[in-house]
Amino acid sequence: MDSDSNAEFSGYLHAIARRKALLFGVAIPIAVLAILLALALPDLYTSSALVEIDEPSSAQAMAETSGGESYADQYVTNLKGIVLTDANLRQMSQEHDLYPDMADDETAMMKRLRRDISVSIVTTPILDPRTGREREVVDAFTLSFDHRVPAKAQAGAQWLVGAFLAEHRRQRQGRASGAAQFYAKEAERLRTHVANLEAKLADFKNKHYGQLPELTEVNMSMMDRAESQLAQNETQMRSLRQERVFLAAQLEQARAQGPQAGTLRQLEDQYARMSSSYDESHPDMIAMRRQIDSLKYGTSASAGSSLRSQLTAKRQTLAEARQRYGAEHPDIKRLERDIGTLETRIKNGERGDVEMSDGTPMGMQLRAQINAVDSQLGSLAAQNAQLRAKMASIESNVTATPQVEREYGNLTRDLTISREKYEQLLNRQMDAEVSESAIVGGRSDEFRLVQAPMMPAAPSKPERLAILFIGLVAAVVLALTVTVAAEALDPKVRGARDIRELLQVSPLVAIPAIRNSRSRRRSAWRFATATASGVIGVWIAFTFIKNYL
Repeated sequence: MDSDSNAEFSGYLHAIARRKALLFGVAIPIAVLAILLALALPDLYTSSALVEIDEPSSAQAMAETSGGESYADQYVTNLKGIVLTDANLRQMSQEHDLYPDMADDETAMMKRLRRDISVSIVTTPILDPRTGREREVVDAFTLSFDHRVPAKAQAGAQWLVGAFLAEHRRQRQGRASGAAQFYAKEAERLRTHVANLEAKLADFKNKHYGQLPELTEVNMSMMDRAESQLAQNETQMRSLRQERVFLAAQLEQARAQGPQAGTLRQLEDQYARMSSSYDESHPDMIAMRRQIDSLKYGTSASAGSSLRSQLTAKRQTLAEARQRYGAEHPDIKRLERDIGTLETRIKNGERGDVEMSDGTPMGMQLRAQINAVDSQLGSLAAQNAQLRAKMASIESNVTATPQVEREYGNLTRDLTISREKYEQLLNRQMDAEVSESAIVGGRSDEFRLVQAPMMPAAPSKPERLAILFIGLVAAVVLALTVTVAAEALDPKVRGARDIRELLQVSPLVAIPAIRNSRSRRRSAWRFATATASGVIGVWIAFTFIKNYL
């Protein structure tokens, strides 16, 4: 078996020896091309900047929460498409004069410029707390620019950093401004809605005044006070009725006894007793002095007993009392009520003359007291009627309160919800405006420049040793592959080994190939043709790689 392996290996060696021209014809041009590229490619300097993404935006947070792709990766890609437009690249090239040799060929210049720009994403592996598995998070990206001049490489990288940050800031400002305008418009619409609800609620309160649920306790308190006042009035009216009965009995007794001589004495005694308690200007004192004077000087009793004379006397007494007391004094109020009662009785056509017994001082006093009691009873009766009407109105309001409360609750709830939404919109509008101001001032950028573009001190491209090594290895591998493939595809019989494999017999003798001048010329021509082809191919490949790759 070792002999078979050695035979195969020797066969490969013989095949390589026979096709050494093909072997060298493939290997030498590739090796020469690699050497030329390693030596002749111009130096390229790379200036890079590292931009860190400080805070993930809301869209990224939602994407990561939902398990989708990283929003930052897509955002940087979209930002690259917006920044690296033909107009921006043309402006970049004109500002820094990057390719003066390509000023006439704008297409080639744009292609070269795009090739020299590199935007790459930087990821950091983290442990996902939800799944417990390791995953990569985009937290930064790099911006690089290649150029043969170090200063221009740095200038191009700085332009890229400024363009990316400015576009990012512009987009965020646009989003914040759009959000602020949207919230302002919605807040204005909701403000109008709130104003309509407030007007509707005010109309409802005005329409159902006294029936609102928050006034239930007030209504009940007013009901209690009205009932208490009504009860007090009833008690007072019962007392007044009893007093009137008593006064009427005294008046009847005075009528039955007639005028007595001791009446003047009684009035004088009563006047003396009252003078210790009242001032002489008191209306009762004035009235009593007139009665005493009437009895002393023989004034007709019947003349003073008519309603009109009583009205005149009351008015005179009221005029004198107003000179000494205020308008709210109880005596003033009582005289005004008596005058009103007399005017009403006169207007109703009541007889003005009274019986002779009423013309006595005692009878006149009793009649005046009875009239005062009647006036008070009438006033209390009218007040009770008002109280009963008020109680009926309050009771009606209390009965209607549950039905009103339902609609009132709906209006109040709608107004409360609308106000809360309005406040939320105002807060969001304020947040958007503050965010926009912060973005304009550069105080809330999500992109933070961690590493600014530096002046490259050494070229980053090409890797000459790597090109030379890869080229030599590729030359050997491709040459051997082509040689072995050509040998395998060639159907010619070459040597005793091929005869043994085909005919299963061993030849007696092997005649070597005889080379003459014709074969040598043919070999030389082939070599020249292969050499020329290799040189032309190397030149074409070198030119293509140098200019387009």
